[in-house]
Amino acid sequence: MSDIQTPPVSIFPHRLNRRMVALITAALLVVGCAVVCVGALLTALLQSAPPLPVTIIVGSTARQAVTHAATVADLLNEAGVAVNAGDNVTPPLSSPITPHLLVRVERSRPVTITVDGVPQTLQTTFANPFDILKSVGVTVGAYDRVQVDGTAASLIQLLVWPVPATQINVQHAATVRINDGSRERTIQTTSATIGEALFEAGVTLYLADTVTPDINTPITGDTTVTIQRSRPVTIIADGVSLETRSQGTTVASALTDAGVTLLGLDYSIPAEDSPLRPGMHIRVIRVTETVEARQDVIPFETVYQADANLELDQRRVLQEGQNGIRRTNIRIRYENGSEVSREEESSAVVSEPVNRVVAYGTRIVLRTIDTPEGPREYWRKLRMYATIYYPEALGGDATTATGRKLTKGVVASDPDVIPYGTQLYVPDYGVGVMADTGMPTSRLWIDLGYDDDNWIPWSRWVEVYLLTPVPEEINYLLPYTD
Repeated sequence: MSDIQTPPVSIFPHRLNRRMVALITAALLVVGCAVVCVGALLTALLQSAPPLPVTIIVGSTARQAVTHAATVADLLNEAGVAVNAGDNVTPPLSSPITPHLLVRVERSRPVTITVDGVPQTLQTTFANPFDILKSVGVTVGAYDRVQVDGTAASLIQLLVWPVPATQINVQHAATVRINDGSRERTIQTTSATIGEALFEAGVTLYLADTVTPDINTPITGDTTVTIQRSRPVTIIADGVSLETRSQGTTVASALTDAGVTLLGLDYSIPAEDSPLRPGMHIRVIRVTETVEARQDVIPFETVYQADANLELDQRRVLQEGQNGIRRTNIRIRYENGSEVSREEESSAVVSEPVNRVVAYGTRIVLRTIDTPEGPREYWRKLRMYATIYYPEALGGDATTATGRKLTKGVVASDPDVIPYGTQLYVPDYGVGVMADTGMPTSRLWIDLGYDDDNWIPWSRWVEVYLLTPVPEEINYLLPYTD
């Protein structure tokens, strides 16, 4: 079968007569004129249309304007507002202008972010450090260390940071695998060195232990640390039992590792060349001299500090006291195993005592006590041990220390506690005046005065209310109360 080829068919006729050409030309001229007219009409409408009211907010400054601008970009350009890199414009620059449109420009600011020692500076409109880190794709884990403007911050604190951040430092935690003999563990740390990471993990190291890599090696990424433990031994020397460790093979090497030196006729049990075994006890025998250390306690003192925010007669311990320690070295000389002399070689304060600091209140609060004669205002309440006295009990002497006559309503106490002339109230006794004194005791006390004919036996603890007015001089730190 032979292929049959069909000639292409054109959508236009091969020939156009002159009349058809004339009609087409006329139609094109009409369409062109219409387009020109419509464009001119639109331009005229835009120019004659009233301007649209808008509001422009730049930072915290707002202003009103009217404009013929077509887009937000045209509006800002018309208003002379430059848009800098990193600024945030709402709505976008390409948005059309509508009546009463609110255009907001948030200015960016420079922020420096240092991630794992690599700094970068960016322009951003964010103030919150969490948002800033998120905007540049920096994630922070629970073990990572973050500082905002020099202050350490947790993940929660990043979310509620109160002021705009300018410098953010992020140190991502590294994974450190610790092989400690038969024990293995993994930690996440931002420590700078192997030693700091082990300390942070609570790993106890002895001087004779071997750590690979070295404890001073910087941590630059995920790291594996191997600890080779030494043998535990106990060395008894110079009256001191020293529990130490050594990786040596003999008693001599253990003594060397512990810094114990044998001089002259000194020797050890077992001997220096004996093989070292874990748990071995080594005794060092001195033939000449030993040095004995003695520690003495230096007692601390108690100091008092006024506190205007604390109410009168209240106390608060601001700092607990701590005894100091004085260390004295005693050199003991032996000859043929017998002591022949003993002398103090040196004495030094190892730790200074720390004073106990107690705050006492100086703030006076006025209160009211109901009495049989009506309410009375008082400024201090003391618990005191009350006794009574009367002229006959004093051999007929009715004259007080202030010259008043001893009668009911006259009381005696320590004038350093209750100033002379102070009015006071004692339940079951009544109102009195401080006008006499007596022999001081080791407690707060008060003697209630009576006449010879109406005294009542007293011997008990009572509440004593010091009535207003408040005296000019007050003993804020009462005795007998510690």
